[in-house]
Amino acid sequence: MSEVGIEPTYVGKNENLVFEIPQELFNMSLGPADVFDRESAKLFSKYIRGTFKGFQNSRKTKYGNENNTKTKVSPDFWSEFEKKAQELDVDFIGYTPVNENYIFKGLKVYGKNAIILGMEMKWDKIKTAPSGICQIEVFRVFKVLGDITIELTEYLKEQEYKSEAHHPFGGKLLDGPHVVAANLGVMGQNGLIITPEFGPRQRWSMITTDAEIIKTQERDFDELKEFCKGCGACVKNCKGEAIYVEPIQKDSGVITHIDRSKCIESLLNNNYCSYCLKICPVGLNKK
Repeated sequence: MSEVGIEPTYVGKNENLVFEIPQELFNMSLGPADVFDRESAKLFSKYIRGTFKGFQNSRKTKYGNENNTKTKVSPDFWSEFEKKAQELDVDFIGYTPVNENYIFKGLKVYGKNAIILGMEMKWDKIKTAPSGICQIEVFRVFKVLGDITIELTEYLKEQEYKSEAHHPFGGKLLDGPHVVAANLGVMGQNGLIITPEFGPRQRWSMITTDAEIIKTQERDFDELKEFCKGCGACVKNCKGEAIYVEPIQKDSGVITHIDRSKCIESLLNNNYCSYCLKICPVGLNKK
C-alpha cells in the first residue's frame, strides 16, 4: 500500500520526464532595474511566498482520500462545479483522461481523470515585460490559481471523490498536452499553450480525480494553428535565444521546445524576462 493508505492510480514511468524546479528560483527578489514602492514590494513577496507555500500544500492533497471511492456524478454536478470555479475567477475549465506518458518519472498520481483550470495574466501588467511589474502579475496568478486549485480539490474530496491538486508552479504531470487534449488551446512554437482569448497569457493547473468527467466542448483551432506555425515571433525575439527553431521530439513522444538552462539564465539576467508572453501577436492588446 502507498504512504497515504491507498494505491496511486499511476506512477510515472517516462524516462524522459524528470521533475525539477531550478534552485535559482527560490532566491528570486526584485531586480535592481525596477524601483518599487513599499506596497509593490510587499505584493511581490506575498505572491512568491504564497506560490511556494501553495506548491507544498498541493502535494499534501493526496492525503484524506482513504475513504473516497465514488466515481459516479449527478447530471448537474459539473455545471455546479464550473459555476463554483468561475465565481473564483477561473477563466478556462476542461476535462480529459490522464495521459500516463506525461507523468513525471517516479511521481505518484491519484485519480484517472484530469480537470484543467486556466487563469489569465492581465495584459496591462504583462505588456511591461521584462519588468518586476510583470513578474508580480506572473506570481499573483501562480499563487491565486494554486490556492483555487487546492480549494476545488478539497471540495471534490468532500464529495467523496479521490482527487489530487497539481499546482500551476509545478504539478506531477505536464499540463500542456493535457490542455490540448481538453480542447482549450494549441501548443505554440515556444512550448506554451496559445488560446484565442489571451495568446500565451494564462497559467494552467490540474486536478486529478476518479470522478467521471464530461467531454470538453469541441473548438476549431485550425486558423490559430496555421497563424502560429507561420509567425515565429517568440522564436525570433526570445531574449535568451532559448527556443529551438526545430523542437526536439523524443522516442517517448515528449516534445522539447525550450533549452531550459538558457531560459533560466535569461530570466535571471533580464529582470525575470517573460518577454514571450508579451511578444505573441495573439496576446497583444487583449484585455
